[in-house]
Amino acid sequence: IRPELPVIIGGHGPSSLPEYFLKAVHPVYPGRPLFSLVVSGEIEGFGELLRPGKADNRFLDLRKLNPKCDIKPMAGESILRAGRRSISITLTRGCPLKCRFCSNHICHGRDFRSSPPGMWVDEVIRINEKYGGTPKIFHLNIEDDNILFMKNDFFSFLDAVRKHYPEVSFSAENGLDYMMLEEQDIIRLKQSGFTRLNLSLAVLSEDSRNKEHRDGDPEKLEKLIHHCHKADLPVTTHFICGLDGDNREDIVKTLRFLDRLPCQTGISNFYPVPGLEGFEDAELFLNRSPSLALGSSVYPWTGALSSAQMITAFRLARWSNFRKKLLEPKEKPFPGSTGADSDTEEELFRKITGSRRLHTILKVGKKGSNRTVVPLSHLDEDMVEGFFR
Repeated sequence: IRPELPVIIGGHGPSSLPEYFLKAVHPVYPGRPLFSLVVSGEIEGFGELLRPGKADNRFLDLRKLNPKCDIKPMAGESILRAGRRSISITLTRGCPLKCRFCSNHICHGRDFRSSPPGMWVDEVIRINEKYGGTPKIFHLNIEDDNILFMKNDFFSFLDAVRKHYPEVSFSAENGLDYMMLEEQDIIRLKQSGFTRLNLSLAVLSEDSRNKEHRDGDPEKLEKLIHHCHKADLPVTTHFICGLDGDNREDIVKTLRFLDRLPCQTGISNFYPVPGLEGFEDAELFLNRSPSLALGSSVYPWTGALSSAQMITAFRLARWSNFRKKLLEPKEKPFPGSTGADSDTEEELFRKITGSRRLHTILKVGKKGSNRTVVPLSHLDEDMVEGFFR
């Protein structure tokens, strides 16, 4: 519509694989490129750096230019979840930790930087007013998974937001680092309005933790989860499946470890980001479909586990959560246990517990009006047997 307007693309994608986006700089129509400029690194400071001689008219790498700029909190779009407005916000940039599977540094670098904490609440107020004034009830998700580097400022921020919006609720869906949490912090998070905790286990075995440069203490995690249970604060504990060096025995141990705890199991199939250790070659991605870099593709990028084994692990995690849901509420496996939603779910529960084999509910008939329980196929039966042992 306005071909004279420049279209500039940046963010994590162009930072990790600029070659893919540079293809679109070439004209789609004569004289009309899809993108005018591809930018890597953080967008803050972009304006002051966009001067003659700083870019080759196609690509600008802000990471190499080391821009001196202020970091500002950034709130995303408002979405509705269960009738409540939900807003996500990022307060910091960068991370000094060197977890092998994490791509944060590719765009944001290794230096941890924060916007002034006083700006955090201002951004919440700004974005909230943008979407309909100042309602008393909304949900705020904190995107920073390393926000506990600034634990005192973080709790002060939660308190300040609640003063403005007493009915606000909070979450940190990317997961909090449990190594930075203590039991007294659990109570504070609950009182501040957290409705659920997402904790990042990542990997359980010590050998895998060392290989992934990841700190961890399973005994501490177990105590924290039990403390959350006593406080009626639901927990989802996340781990990664398919990392280099994984084996099915360790994955089953991880699943069994989480299955006996009062928490839900969150499982993420590993997918690489260009630039991670072992995945530095851009051609590895340029010659494959981008869909293979989705966790849902369960593509065996590292070769440590097959697709069937990763699917089996995912199904076992789902069964663990389903089993806890169907336990009698008085047993209180985790807050929110509701029992079966239908006779078909009761049948599914009986089939799996009786056969010690995984089944699922298949919808058949017009618009899936009929539901039947069927066994799952193409799984790693040794993993299933090991889990139920």
